[in-house]
Amino acid sequence: MIKKIIFSSLLCFFLVSANSQTATDWQSDLRYLQQTVHSKYNNLFYNISAADWDKAVDELHKKIPQLEKEQVLAGFMKLLALFHIGHTQMNTFGLHQGATTLQLNRLPYSLYSFSDGMYILSAAAEYEKAVGGKVLRIGSMKIDDALEAVRPLVSYENEQGFKSNSPFYLAIPEFLRTQGITDNTSQVTITYLKNGKEETTIFKTGTNNNVFSMTGLETPQGWADAKKTGDSPLWQKEPSSFRYMQYLPETKTLYVRHSVTLNDGNKTIAGFFNNMVDFIDNNDVARLILDVRTNGGGNNTLNKPIITGIVKSRKINQKGKFFCIIGRRTFSAAQNLVNELEKNTEVIFVGEPTSENVNFYGDTRTETLPNSKLQANLSWLWWQNMDPRDKRKATYPALAVDMSFADYYNNTDPVLNVINSYAGQPAIDEQLRALVEQGKFDDAVAIASNYLKDSLHRYFRNELETKINAYGYALINNKKLDEANKVLKMNVQLFPESANAYDSYGESFMLLGKNEDAIKYFEMAIAKDKDGITADNSRKMIGKIKAAGH
Repeated sequence: MIKKIIFSSLLCFFLVSANSQTATDWQSDLRYLQQTVHSKYNNLFYNISAADWDKAVDELHKKIPQLEKEQVLAGFMKLLALFHIGHTQMNTFGLHQGATTLQLNRLPYSLYSFSDGMYILSAAAEYEKAVGGKVLRIGSMKIDDALEAVRPLVSYENEQGFKSNSPFYLAIPEFLRTQGITDNTSQVTITYLKNGKEETTIFKTGTNNNVFSMTGLETPQGWADAKKTGDSPLWQKEPSSFRYMQYLPETKTLYVRHSVTLNDGNKTIAGFFNNMVDFIDNNDVARLILDVRTNGGGNNTLNKPIITGIVKSRKINQKGKFFCIIGRRTFSAAQNLVNELEKNTEVIFVGEPTSENVNFYGDTRTETLPNSKLQANLSWLWWQNMDPRDKRKATYPALAVDMSFADYYNNTDPVLNVINSYAGQPAIDEQLRALVEQGKFDDAVAIASNYLKDSLHRYFRNELETKINAYGYALINNKKLDEANKVLKMNVQLFPESANAYDSYGESFMLLGKNEDAIKYFEMAIAKDKDGITADNSRKMIGKIKAAGH
């Protein structure tokens, strides 16, 4: 099955037949969309109930007679964004033949959210003085408020998706106006900090601003970039190429950037990764780095040669020898690739979380609204690469690394620095198991506490809790109840806000016949979760204890 790549809708022309639209036409289109969703895409009611979505539809329907066409358009975008399914959004590609068109403008800059703030990453040459400035305000709003103002327009599944997509909405003057950020659709004032001085620049719309890059790495021709001149880091080498490979002899590392899950003309994915495996087999390669941090998807069926090539390479498919860089643009078919790597290889993920849920609704069908000719991309296919109980909102890196603006400016890649300094020690859960088997529970808690304090491991908290919990239940299944009780106590100590940790700890007491302690911890779980499923389970356990006469 081919998965559509989701590029920002704001990198190209947004064309709709709107000039001749009446309020009644818009309302008719709205009801058509509502009926279509209910009759053909009921699966979209995954993160929002049908009743709540219908309520939002009714509210827009009432407002339409008082709205300008851009506001109505924004209203349709907000309705689809309510599903929080990244692939589901208004289609912004292509000219609808025969339609009276309205072209939304784009301002001549691109923004990027670094670890230390939002910066002007690039801009048309006449605005070069602003490039590299840290954005303080857009129009009348502080940057954080402006981001929140456009949030309702953005289709995303997690905060990484919002972080990836929202800067593009901040470059569309019509949306800046509909969201109250500015009152002008022909220009916007940005206030920024550069070289310790606060500056302002007025950016004006133009005809050459609707730029598009398949890889997302290219700076538009004639635009200035924020980084200083010099040798580009590996992740930006040959930016127009779908894939790039370079051997680093000083560390015996093979670096591979995979930016688009599509064949590049006659340069196929299968051919490229077969060459990668041949290079590993025939050269002194001690480590492989696969970089998919900028990969927004493509054709899911093309992932197989990547996975099989790495799986069969015993030379590299070992813990500490294979790293995969992920990030906020890792989405769609790239998320499926990440899932398969997680299941089938000894990969260590590094960087930022992905922008896709691990199981998700992907492929879309395009539905054209009869009057406006607006096109809605609506997801219909459920991709379940992982366990059906896996509710993770993203794939989280074992080693978390953010990029600062200084890193970008200086052509430094902090992710590679972390990988190069990786010590190759056993995984934290393996270390804890070894200490537990020696009866050193206090040492295990101390090591785990220090591990969690390190910002490199900040995304591993939930996974560590899950691993400790699973270890505790494995001990229960092996009738080692005292050891299980001590392991589950560790989880309570390490994760004192987790209702599930208290629930599991309570169950271990119940199995030991210590029902007063069990009820105590079940009640603590209920207090943490109140109306959630963990609280429900704790109430059931308490009911069992009381029904047994204890």
